Amino acid sequence: MSRGIEVTEVRVKLASDPDEKLLAYCSVTLNNAIVVKDLKIIQGDETPFVAMPSRKITDKCPRCSAKNHLRARFCNECGTKLKPNRGDVDARGRTKLHFDLVHPIAAEVRDYVHEKIVEAYALEAAKSKSARMQAVNGIAPDDDVSPDVE
Repeated sequence: MSRGIEVTEVRVKLASDPDEKLLAYCSVTLNNAIVVKDLKIIQGDETPFVAMPSRKITDKCPRCSAKNHLRARFCNECGTKLKPNRGDVDARGRTKLHFDLVHPIAAEVRDYVHEKIVEAYALEAAKSKSARMQAVNGIAPDDDVSPDVE
């Protein structure tokens, strides 16, 4: 538990293509009271990290006021050509394309929640790998694979 926050459940759904950077989606329940959905577990350079739920940042067309994603070159509604580089930039000089809907404020809570989610992902990935290995070897999930003891 961290600052009164307890992760009481983590549900993980593995991504269909294990060769991609997106490893899984998950939801996390805090204190048996709040559920946060649509977190992503993404393969980082060395270890997986948890991306909080986010939404694409949009702006309005100067002509018709329709919402458009920041990477759109033309308005989705009226076709007007839109200026490039319309969004704010982060500390690295990259355009911010998304904003978090939910995120921990305290670093210790962020680290605690991250650890619990990555642990749950590792367990789910191991179960999936075991099931695939059993399928490859022709072992039914209910078969007893323990060695005979005499």
